[in-house]
Amino acid sequence: MSNNMTEAKAIGRKRRSQGLLWPMPIRETDLGHVHAEITVRPMGGSKKSWTGRALVDAGATDTFLPSSVLRELGIKPLRKRVYELADGTEQELPIGFGIIEILGEASGGTVVFAGEHEEPLLGVTILESAGFCVDPRHQRLIPQMPKRK
Repeated sequence: MSNNMTEAKAIGRKRRSQGLLWPMPIRETDLGHVHAEITVRPMGGSKKSWTGRALVDAGATDTFLPSSVLRELGIKPLRKRVYELADGTEQELPIGFGIIEILGEASGGTVVFAGEHEEPLLGVTILESAGFCVDPRHQRLIPQMPKRK
C-alpha cells in the first residue's frame, strides 16, 4: 500500500473517531438510475398527450421516445440527426418537436423517434430547460435556478 493511501486511511480513522464524516467522492458505479414521470404533447395546443416513466440520461442531449408514441400524438418526423450511442456507434434517427412536462414544469424541445422496445430517455436539454438537475446522491430531480450567462 502506498504511503499516501496509508496517510489517508489514518486521517479517515481519526475523523471517524471524532464523529466527523469523511466525504467520499461519488463514483459513476455508485449511482443508481433516476427515473421521472413525464408528459409529452405535440406543439400547437393539441389535447393529445402521453404520460410515462423515462430514464433521466444526463449524457443524452435530446429526449428519446418510441416512434409509435410520437406518431400517435401527431408529432411528425421533420428531419434526421446522427446520434452517438453509448457504445460509441452512430445512428441516424428521425426527430420532431414537442412539449415535455416534468414535475409540473413544461418545456419545448427535440424528441427523437426511437425503437419500439427502447426505454424512454429524458435528455439533459429538456431537463435543464424545465429547470431541473439530477441529485445523484439521493437519486432524484431537484429544481435548479436558471442561469443567464
